Amino acid sequence: MSVPLWGELRRRRVFLSYVVVALATGFPIVVTLAWIFDVKAGRIERTVSTPAAGPKGVRLGFVLVGIGLLAAAPGVVWYFVVRSPARSVSAPGAGTHAVMPSIAVLPFADVSPGKDQDYFSDGIAEEILDNLAQVEGLRVIGRTSSFSFKGKSDDLRTIGEKLNVMTVLAGSVRRVGDRVRITAQLNDVQNGYQLWSERYDRELKDIFDIQDEIAKSIAERLRVTLAGIKDNRLVAQATTNMEAYQLCLKGRALLDRRGASVPASLDLLRRAVEFDPGYSLAWAGSRK
Repeated sequence: MSVPLWGELRRRRVFLSYVVVALATGFPIVVTLAWIFDVKAGRIERTVSTPAAGPKGVRLGFVLVGIGLLAAAPGVVWYFVVRSPARSVSAPGAGTHAVMPSIAVLPFADVSPGKDQDYFSDGIAEEILDNLAQVEGLRVIGRTSSFSFKGKSDDLRTIGEKLNVMTVLAGSVRRVGDRVRITAQLNDVQNGYQLWSERYDRELKDIFDIQDEIAKSIAERLRVTLAGIKDNRLVAQATTNMEAYQLCLKGRALLDRRGASVPASLDLLRRAVEFDPGYSLAWAGSRK
């Protein structure tokens, strides 16, 4: 839900709150006025009480006012005590943002010495996103929406409001030769607190295990089920050939740029297929 729309809904709820208060306050007043005044021949006249009925009339007036207050009390209590907390739970920016746990995986930053691993860091973030999408009970924002924040300086609260999510996963990748360091942080967008953080220093050949570990750690932190996972992995490993994997990442990164980059991307994807003829992701890209 967009921020302007949410603001409009909030203004309407504030207006409705005033209406409820006005009705609750006005009811006993109306009852009291009805007791004090009579309408005769189209005119409002004060009710004339006899001396004998005076004390009884006063007591009756207090009884009617009490009845009015008791009648209005349940509505006021329900609206301001019972309904308000429940409403705040489902409101974007109010803590949980949605009934179902939700997450956006942002592009990972490339902090490699040569700053030439952007395709690699994006690919890792995308595969973690794909792994999380397999988790039952977790709503994962699509790649197009999450990656639209690449290179931008929006704070977590703004990202959470725009994407309507509870949490955001951000991270960085540093690659030197055949060694890779991946850091990942899971953040609560409502208060900015870090819910989980981990650093992985591994060899490049372990990259698939790292992606799976990150996805499982997040699923556990968000208390969503991991039932039905086969072979103790969220997603079946698409290839075991690291050359094919890296060529595929480069090819897909170029393919996203479109235009003049397409021929080069197709060439890289075809080379990935040569290294691993069973690599379905590379096959699919090379046929575009």
